[in-house]
Amino acid sequence: MDKRKDHELLREAGKMVDRCDRCGTCLPVCPLFGVKGVEATSARGKNTIARALAGGGIEPTREVLDVVNFCLLCRACVDTCPAKVPTDEAMVDVRQHLTDLAGGADVKYRLIGGVLKRPGVVKAAAAALSILRRSGLNGLFPYGMAPEEYTRAHFLTAFAGPAALGQKAPPSAVTVTGRTKVAYFRGCGMEMMFPEAAAQTRDILKTTTSLLVKQNVCCGLPHLAHGLREEFLSLARQNIRLFEEAEVVVSDCASCGATLKHLSSFFADDPAWRDRAAAFSGKVMDLTEYLEKVGYLPRQKADVVFTYHDPCHLVRGQGITRPPRELLKAAGSFVEMKEADVCCGGAGSFHVDYPDAAAQILEKKRRNIEKTGAAVVVTGCPGCLIQLAKAAKASDGKFKAMHISQVI
Repeated sequence: MDKRKDHELLREAGKMVDRCDRCGTCLPVCPLFGVKGVEATSARGKNTIARALAGGGIEPTREVLDVVNFCLLCRACVDTCPAKVPTDEAMVDVRQHLTDLAGGADVKYRLIGGVLKRPGVVKAAAAALSILRRSGLNGLFPYGMAPEEYTRAHFLTAFAGPAALGQKAPPSAVTVTGRTKVAYFRGCGMEMMFPEAAAQTRDILKTTTSLLVKQNVCCGLPHLAHGLREEFLSLARQNIRLFEEAEVVVSDCASCGATLKHLSSFFADDPAWRDRAAAFSGKVMDLTEYLEKVGYLPRQKADVVFTYHDPCHLVRGQGITRPPRELLKAAGSFVEMKEADVCCGGAGSFHVDYPDAAAQILEKKRRNIEKTGAAVVVTGCPGCLIQLAKAAKASDGKFKAMHISQVI
């Protein structure tokens, strides 16, 4: 990265956090502060670090990078902050600055980024993980990245009885004009770890429209979060070009959707891409957002109690809370969970980098799920689903974790 741009990022981060008046409103809502109780884990602490870096008050050491990496980027602090200080954005910029000074991202992030920016490699990884699941060897894969899946068939057999499997779903009553060009965005996490759920998303979309399925590249969020900003921008340009013919781009991954909706802000000062990026971001929809707009109804209603976990990138990144709940109410019974919008501890690779902290956050989530008495906890993010699948396993069969496309 151009060093001038690098220092501009740090200056921008300094401006963002300069609005922090250290009131401490962020402390009670920060899951990591709740686990550690250390100031540096909170938004207030991280804002102080960013301000000191930008002002030259502290040296940009590896230890400082470790502190700013210890952040879920869940935006809970932003939601509660009276001044709406965008600590998550500031941390991403500071990470990029410190990563560049250190000579580049860690090898593991470069390797992950290299895999995710190549669709062919993502497909190969998806096939390998599928084999692991079918062979029962997924437990050997680290960090639960090859979780057991619950398909629609599993769901219906367990909760609706075999008779429901023989009933043909009624045709969709949604009218879609021939001019509407709806495209599906393939998320890396969905394709690699939850291909059955992704396939069911496409099946659902096909009942509402003549679906365009593109061979897109990664949304770029893993790259952006770990100091690979130029790769993120390159992936963004590829996706913008690829989907220009579509009028709507639907994502069933909350993280992908939030990233794609925010692409325009990264090209605001680029005259060659500003308008194209804005047009692209304006047509991205979450799966539940789209289904609400077209009036989709679940194919059957089962005698099942659902609860719902809000992915951070959906509830705060996109402001979407009602559509998934309405779909679940139509698919069965629904019980609201306490602290449904609190991060599950997944946060991309956070649960891999900081497993102990992530496990403590998840344990609280597991208890809240069990208190609802629900048989299924539903979410719309593969990262969250990995975590919730761990919680389900720890619950000794009290509940299962599923993607929303698998139950509607």
